[in-house]
Amino acid sequence: MRILLGCVNSAVSLVGYDLGRRESFWFCPANVHRVCGTCLEKDALWTASDDAVTRISRDGIRTLPLPGPHENLAHSVKFLEGGMLAVADTGNSRVLLRTDLEDFASLSPVAGWGPDIPADAIHLNDFMEWEGGLLVSAFAHQPFRQRGGGTEWKRQGLGCIFHVRAEGGRTVSRIVAAGINCPHSLAIHEGSVFCCASSDGALLQFDPDGEGGLRLVRRRQVTSGHFLRGIMRLEDGWLLGGSSRRRDLGGEGMALLRIGDGDGPPETLRVANAGEIYDIAPWDAELMRGVVRTLHGLPTLDVEGTFPPRCVLPPGY
Repeated sequence: MRILLGCVNSAVSLVGYDLGRRESFWFCPANVHRVCGTCLEKDALWTASDDAVTRISRDGIRTLPLPGPHENLAHSVKFLEGGMLAVADTGNSRVLLRTDLEDFASLSPVAGWGPDIPADAIHLNDFMEWEGGLLVSAFAHQPFRQRGGGTEWKRQGLGCIFHVRAEGGRTVSRIVAAGINCPHSLAIHEGSVFCCASSDGALLQFDPDGEGGLRLVRRRQVTSGHFLRGIMRLEDGWLLGGSSRRRDLGGEGMALLRIGDGDGPPETLRVANAGEIYDIAPWDAELMRGVVRTLHGLPTLDVEGTFPPRCVLPPGY
């Protein structure tokens, strides 16, 4: 099985990885195209980064700028039921929704805070459809940028999951789970909601509590040497992204962690000496053939850092 990794803050931004061979077979360096969130939709790869979302296909590349007022710091990008494009506008603490070429609509957990919401107030990063609205993961329920500086919020259990929905022309928001250290990468399976507690290296499983909230039913420690982010369901378990740990925490480079549904230890698949995985998706061979061709035609970005040369698909692909 082949998969596509979307990587942020890394020398390579896209990686093709063969799970059977336990090796990478293709990559796109970050000085060709920068990404954070990624998703595949019909005949195109969509990526989110900085102040835009980008559509890449065999027909070329199209970039959609995102509205302010703050720098967007775009994270996850997904297509919702009915074909609606959605992107986590982290800098403005909202999910932007778009069905056509008109303006974006918005769902924000902090819509009632007033007109002066600070940039990147709660570090909203991921979302998924649930119970008539969206579940949204965020690092805090109050502006962590105003908590005296530093990074205390990383390990204080300030992270939470919001449920947001539109009602009567306004956003209704409530916290449905809390006490999470750096929540990322929401997923649903057999009615349960899964979320990575990234700085803990743990996978959390929640069940609906019958009152509109979520109840923690299982906490599974997956890794102590990685920042856990990125999730994909396998036939009998999960594939999770292990990133280099942040700042002074050390770590074990960039890897994939494969776990079954039981209690067995994870299988670690090394990807690189350093780097951060954000998203994991199945590899679509025909779609990616066109995407790679388009990426090879892009100019090199003027960004700081040392990057490898462009990678071509292997012979016989």
